[in-house]
Amino acid sequence: MPTLFDPRIRASILDRIARLTPERPPRFGSFTAPQMICHVSASLSQALGDLDASLRAGPFSRFPINWLIIYVVPWPGGKGKSPPEFLVTPPGTWGADRERLYTLIERFCARGPNASWPASPVFGRISGRDWGVMQHKHLNHHLRQFGV
Repeated sequence: MPTLFDPRIRASILDRIARLTPERPPRFGSFTAPQMICHVSASLSQALGDLDASLRAGPFSRFPINWLIIYVVPWPGGKGKSPPEFLVTPPGTWGADRERLYTLIERFCARGPNASWPASPVFGRISGRDWGVMQHKHLNHHLRQFGV
């Protein structure tokens, strides 16, 4: 299962982000590329404990449902509902927002899968390994949204 903790997978994600342009139209969903960069940055910020996102004790926060969604079920194309905290940061300048995303990815990966991780607002208490898989899946989904 691809994980952001794998250096080759991470390099591929970083390369795809580098090829993204702010004008690129989405293939699905309503985000612009700058909004998407802020959205995935917010998700990584929450994982690192920099952004407080309240836990929602919904159906996805319990095993085995959370495991199935993280590891088996494809990410929904434009149909998912994001935690509101992941939608509040407006885009700034493209270069600064993209650099912030690169930094967040590096910080996330430097922490490693064996570290202590906060609960996910959507998936509840998950392991570091789960976080790595989920963040890769989330980034991959949004990069596919923009055809990179």
